Amino acid sequence: MRIFLICLLSLFSSLYVYAGGKPVMENGVRVIEIKRPYTNTMSIVFFVKGGTIRETEKNNGLGDLFTSAWVKSSELLKQVEFYGGSISASASSDFMEVSFSIPSDKFDKLIGFYSTMLNNPVVDSEVFKREKNLLKEAIISAEDNPSSRSFNNFNKATYGSHPYGLPSEGTLKSVESLTEADMKAYAKEMFAGKNITLAVAGNFTDDQMGRIRAIFAALPAGKEYVPSCEGSEITKDSRIEEKDKNAKQAKLYIGYTAPDAGDKDYPSIKVIADILGGGMSSRYFNELRKDKGYAYSVGSAYGSKLCRSRFMSYIGLNSENIPDAVESIDRINRTFIETLTDEELEAVKNYMLGKILTESQTNSKQAWYACFFENVGLSSSYFENYIDVLRHITKEDIKRASRIFEGPKTVYILN
Repeated sequence: MRIFLICLLSLFSSLYVYAGGKPVMENGVRVIEIKRPYTNTMSIVFFVKGGTIRETEKNNGLGDLFTSAWVKSSELLKQVEFYGGSISASASSDFMEVSFSIPSDKFDKLIGFYSTMLNNPVVDSEVFKREKNLLKEAIISAEDNPSSRSFNNFNKATYGSHPYGLPSEGTLKSVESLTEADMKAYAKEMFAGKNITLAVAGNFTDDQMGRIRAIFAALPAGKEYVPSCEGSEITKDSRIEEKDKNAKQAKLYIGYTAPDAGDKDYPSIKVIADILGGGMSSRYFNELRKDKGYAYSVGSAYGSKLCRSRFMSYIGLNSENIPDAVESIDRINRTFIETLTDEELEAVKNYMLGKILTESQTNSKQAWYACFFENVGLSSSYFENYIDVLRHITKEDIKRASRIFEGPKTVYILN
């Protein structure tokens, strides 16, 4: 494992080779170039700051509907699959993310369609109607699914009025109110240079990079979007219990305020998430499933966000075991550091490093990480540092980061 990680780190350290051109264009677009001449493909990825966090209860689901309808209205989608490429777009909590991957030798055949799609965003009326109906059906399906419903309701409970508490797909009421005019207004608002981070990774020439730059240079600068993080932290303990007569199993979530992705403890809390709920050797699995037999599904998660995130512990179980599960999870969270060994910590880090380094070797993922870390204020080249930080995390780092469990928490139960 150690030799494998060293080889991948050595490979990754050579990836950030920047071609000519300014890192920030006149209209504000930030540009990242990742040369990988040993590949035969290239990926163009860009982030637009402001995903669900831009939305309100009234227009919730706007980003989800726009990204699906916009891509499916494009001529590029019809062309790219024929040449073995792909185009996708989505709205996350903090960003609109667009990824375009193609064989490098098909650049000339496809880049014109990409330019039209970006500089003249269109949502076809029939596509809009179809995607809107599909999104409404997905919302109804999610409401009927205890897992989806409980996750959305937990977010609402723990974030309150902050936009992070909104479901990415929206609600039936909000999606029903969305119009084609809203799509046009959203495109005008989002495609603004000051909010865009562009990363191109793979095998591309300087001429191709110049043509990509020209496409993004044609976008208006627009107004810089600054997300509001006010109200994104938990200020007091709360317990919310909802009934669902159709649920075959209770759903329990416990959430603690966790820092944003730019915080110094971000890597350590990622490690904590794997220690506590990252698999069949995790603390939750061993006590709550293996020893007590409470659940088939148990785990933890720590989302990467621009504002305050949540460390989330979750489990599906029988109703009668809920009181003990709440106590057990909170106890494990608060005391796991007392029995954490160097061997356990090293095993978790090796597992995480192997998974991250293997996953990150595609052009699109390279570009994605560069855009993400640039936007959280750690610079586009931070990925290599992130790997190094993970490798050197100590028990003292874990102990410091585990203080998140001393703060107030949200307990949500769907029963």
